[in-house]
Amino acid sequence: MPRHRSRRPAAPILPWLFVVALCVLIGYFSYHLLFVYISLDHRLARTVISLGIPIAGEREQYSPGWEYTLRSFIYLITDFDLGNPDTLLRNTIPFLDLFESRQTWQERPFVFIPELTFDPDPTKPLETRVQPPSRATAADLAPQVLIYHSHSSEMYLGPAAKSENYQNAHYVFSSTSDRTITGIMEVGNHLAEALRSQGIGVIHSTAIHDWPTLSGAYVNSERTVKTILAQNPGIRFVFDVHRDANVPDRTVVIDGRQVARVLLVVATAQSIPQSHPHWEKNYEFALDFYRTAERMYPGLMRPMQIRRDARYNQHLHQNSILIEIGSVENTIEEALLAAELVATVIAEML
Repeated sequence: MPRHRSRRPAAPILPWLFVVALCVLIGYFSYHLLFVYISLDHRLARTVISLGIPIAGEREQYSPGWEYTLRSFIYLITDFDLGNPDTLLRNTIPFLDLFESRQTWQERPFVFIPELTFDPDPTKPLETRVQPPSRATAADLAPQVLIYHSHSSEMYLGPAAKSENYQNAHYVFSSTSDRTITGIMEVGNHLAEALRSQGIGVIHSTAIHDWPTLSGAYVNSERTVKTILAQNPGIRFVFDVHRDANVPDRTVVIDGRQVARVLLVVATAQSIPQSHPHWEKNYEFALDFYRTAERMYPGLMRPMQIRRDARYNQHLHQNSILIEIGSVENTIEEALLAAELVATVIAEML
């Protein structure tokens, strides 16, 4: 008799299809959770860049490939940069920071003219004005103001921006340890020094947040702000200092000088799944700032902008605001003058 081979029952294919489909769904939603939802806070910046720098939407220097996405993700969750071994050493051997070279600022003189002094009341006699404290005293001041930059790479191009020089609108950092001083950092430093000259304690963070990609900037800066606020509970005002782009009416003449105009951005997060319970407090603070600035320096402020589709870390402090000092088309000098006026407004509010 012929021998019949017993057939092994075929493996069911449906369970395998289910597993594959489940893996695809998990991967899809994980990607959107990690790389899309965390980017909701960047819509303003992306809109500004795409309008003012049309080529940026197609040729984004910060996101050249998947290797940078992976690199950014690992840095986001571990503080370790795969492309910069120095971060591995400094995160595991803290005392190495003692030997780190510090930034050298190009100190620029302040402008002591009636409308551009550190005295909120220009009519007050000179002898009654607050005298700038000594450097030793300024260093010991308890911090009341925090200044930081989610977009640490922003530059001011001035007239060069009209020559399609937008590829230089953002400095391309080499790593998070890059010691380059960008235009927005210099404006932040000038603002900090102007406040210290009025006896106001300031923390100015120059941590790099938008490297290697812009998409992780607000997540990185949120971590910075949380740490600083936890260590300095007496901070009263928090400013994320940026510069705008594609602004047609970007200067105002004050006492014969061209000064960059200033924009406040309030984020309510009402259209996105992020918690922001006290956005109305942020709005009240911004409105107070706007009214004070317009009373002191009419024309300095541009109309306030409200964003329902973002949070911009303003949930971390009820007196937190995103402030755009000037535009990429402004000169650095115009932006520095605006920073001095912003300092007088802050001093008036404190």
